Amino acid sequence: MECLAGTFDPVSAENLLALGLDARWTALDVGAGSGSLSAWLASVAASPDQVTAVDRDTRFLTPLAAEGVRVVEADITDPAFHPGRYDLVHARFVLMHLRDRDEVLRRLASWVKPGGLLVLSDALAAGGETSPHEAYRRTITAYWRMLAETIGSDRHCVAQYPRALTELGLRDIGLHTHLPVVGLHDAFSRFLALTLDQSRGRLLGAGLPEAAYDEAVKHLNDPSAREVFFAMATCWGRTPVLP
Repeated sequence: MECLAGTFDPVSAENLLALGLDARWTALDVGAGSGSLSAWLASVAASPDQVTAVDRDTRFLTPLAAEGVRVVEADITDPAFHPGRYDLVHARFVLMHLRDRDEVLRRLASWVKPGGLLVLSDALAAGGETSPHEAYRRTITAYWRMLAETIGSDRHCVAQYPRALTELGLRDIGLHTHLPVVGLHDAFSRFLALTLDQSRGRLLGAGLPEAAYDEAVKHLNDPSAREVFFAMATCWGRTPVLP
């Protein structure tokens, strides 16, 4: 999570500031994870208690609570969970891993105040499955297949968010993508290395040859390697002020 934050927090912050984030806004950070972006939102807000960080696992969010951020341990897929309404509802790398993402998306939109913003970021697979390096290509293809089969992750669903937000009645919709390069972005390279290491057992168990896995890791350890894994695509929309 720290590697993801180091890679994508500056991009998320730049996007939110460009969309008009200011000290008056209340914000809900869904799937807050390590709390890095929630902490940044609190630094922008006039008061930290304007920010709510929600996650099923809040072990890393305790320092935020001590600083005044509202920390909520909850499952956003639970229909009984109603956190209130906010000027900004933000979720990063959350919906793509939920099988019932369409229903959760509708619920996220319902938590946005009139005139407020819903901002969603997810991974968009790019390049890994078409890499000219065979072992890397096979390993990344196996990784995405494993995620889809085990937890239902969708590596392309973010491409449908502009349509989905339009159908929900949101306006001023936009999309921004950021594509880090493995070998050029240290934090992202570290994230991929850790991801493959933690996934090794499942990948081999699902049929990826060990030789292919080892060759992919060796390739990524080469300082001259230049590969892509996924882009972060961020989609946003504003709720109408009047029905």
